[in-house]
Amino acid sequence: MAQDKFRINGAEVFQPDCDMAFAYETTYTEGSGRVKSGSAKITPMFTVEQYSYSASNVPMADASKILKMVVGKTFTLHYFSVYHGKWRDAKFYVGQLQSSSIQTLKNNHEMLKTLSFNAEGMEKLV
Repeated sequence: MAQDKFRINGAEVFQPDCDMAFAYETTYTEGSGRVKSGSAKITPMFTVEQYSYSASNVPMADASKILKMVVGKTFTLHYFSVYHGKWRDAKFYVGQLQSSSIQTLKNNHEMLKTLSFNAEGMEKLV
C-alpha cells in the first residue's frame, strides 16, 4: 500500500517535515482549579486535537496554495491521528500563523524557509 499523505480539503499539499508535533487541549468548567491544599478540583468539558504543520524550503506557490486554504477558514485535514491510531479526515481551523520566514524572493525562485501553523480540531475527541 502506498504511503498516505497530508491533504487539505482533499487536495494534496506540500508535505510537512517529519517531526510534526501534536497536542491535546482540554477545556474545563469555569469553577475548575486548585484548592488551597493543592488538590485539583476539575470538571473537564471536552478535549480537541491540535497539530503543528511545519515545512521547510516551501516553494512560494505551494505556500500560497496552503495559506489560501486555511487562513480565516475551516478546512478538512487528512492527517494521521495518534489518538485514533490511523489516517483520517476531520475539520480544523488555524487561529494563528506561527513565525514563518522567507528564504528568497529571487525572480521565479521565491521560497519560504519555513511555513508553520497550528491547526486546532473543531470536533471534540472526548
